[in-house]
Amino acid sequence: MDLPLMFHLQGYFETRGRSQRLFQYAPAETVRLADALLDFITNLFQGCVDGFLPCDTAFHDLNHTLEATNVVLDLLAVHRENPEFTPFRESDRLLVFAAVLFHDTGYLKRTGDREGSGAKYSAIHVGRSCFLAWDFLPGFGFTPDEIRQVQNAICATAVTARLDQLPFRNVREWLIAAIIVTGDMLGQMAAPDYPERLPSLYLEFREAGAFSRFRNSSFGAYQSLQDLLAGTEKFFYRHVLPTLDTELRGVYRLLTDGSGYNAYLDQMRINVARVSGMAKLLADANAGTVLPHRT
Repeated sequence: MDLPLMFHLQGYFETRGRSQRLFQYAPAETVRLADALLDFITNLFQGCVDGFLPCDTAFHDLNHTLEATNVVLDLLAVHRENPEFTPFRESDRLLVFAAVLFHDTGYLKRTGDREGSGAKYSAIHVGRSCFLAWDFLPGFGFTPDEIRQVQNAICATAVTARLDQLPFRNVREWLIAAIIVTGDMLGQMAAPDYPERLPSLYLEFREAGAFSRFRNSSFGAYQSLQDLLAGTEKFFYRHVLPTLDTELRGVYRLLTDGSGYNAYLDQMRINVARVSGMAKLLADANAGTVLPHRT
């Protein structure tokens, strides 16, 4: 595939390698479709698909999608070796792969949309992602019923979503969504550069809150970057961890090794501690209490 020079090749090839390992024993057509899906999403985010502009959201960009996808691929690989969990067919794994790749495509703008960035669609990006899945997945051989399952999984990633209120027909469909949401959370907060990217997330929230149709949305909850940084620890320990453990039934524990160590969870805690340190430094700077650096 011809990739634009701006594209970070490392992230693409890391995801491609994980995907090829997961599907290495799958039928040749499944392998082909997995490669084609990854290439399509890469092109879509880079503005190489007719009718779409390159992604211009600073936080929910292609890198975030690839990071979430990597976690999902890791979960699928371990899940395959755990027979006590609901088993998946290769077609199920391809469906999960498609869902995580499409889950944030709703931030993308169409050609001619020049107002603001894709962050203005934050409040409705989940629905827009579902529409794009409906538009494009038939071209990859997905049936209407399979696309409905992809859409349910995407809907589960909404901040306000409750999995027990979504129309899953069985445990298998629930698990598909739970893996997607778990991957989204871990991929975001365990990213090595998560603390440094939080200012970009704040800018997305600010634009989403200012977008005319959604002025009263929850995206205006953070009045400043300081608020976002200071609130991250509370968000992690009071929302993310309880959600992972209860609503998502500890799916993330699939990635815990025999000694009880979970690399993703450990990195999330490290990142949250770093963000708390950043919040304190920023608060001290705003208060004028930061000591001058001595040379």
